[in-house]
Amino acid sequence: MAFFSHRHAAYLAGLGTFGWNNMLLTERFGPRVRFASILTTASIEPNDLLTTDLCLRCGRCVDHCPVHALRSEDYPSGITVKELCRQRSEQLNIKGISPCGICIKVCPVGKDREDYGRTDMGVYDKDVQPASWEHVRRYGVKP
Repeated sequence: MAFFSHRHAAYLAGLGTFGWNNMLLTERFGPRVRFASILTTASIEPNDLLTTDLCLRCGRCVDHCPVHALRSEDYPSGITVKELCRQRSEQLNIKGISPCGICIKVCPVGKDREDYGRTDMGVYDKDVQPASWEHVRRYGVKP
C-alpha cells in the first residue's frame, strides 16, 4: 500500500476515471500514463471531476490478465484481486522483468492509439500475434 496515491490525486484533479483494471484512464492516453504529484499550499483553481466514464467495459483487460486478477464486475474489489496482481509483479521482478502491464497494453481507450497506428486491437489477441512476440515475452526469463 502506498502512502499517497498519484492515481487518486489525478482522479480528484479531474484528469480521468478508473477502469476495470483499476488504472486511471485519460481521454488522451488511456491507461498509458504515469503520474507524479507536487504538494503545495498555493491556491489553485480545481477542475471538475470527469463525469464521463472512459472505461468501455470491453473486458479486454479481464480476458488478457494472465493470473485472472480482474473480474468483470463494475470494480475489482477484495484483497484477492489486488494480491494476485501484486504476486504476479513480484514474480516478474524476481526474474528481472518489468511489471506485467498487459491490462494497460490491451486497453483500447485513448487517442494515442490513433497517433501511433494502434487502433487494431486484434493484434493483441493470442491467436494472431506474430512469432516474434514469443521471443519478446521470454526476454529476461532464464531457461
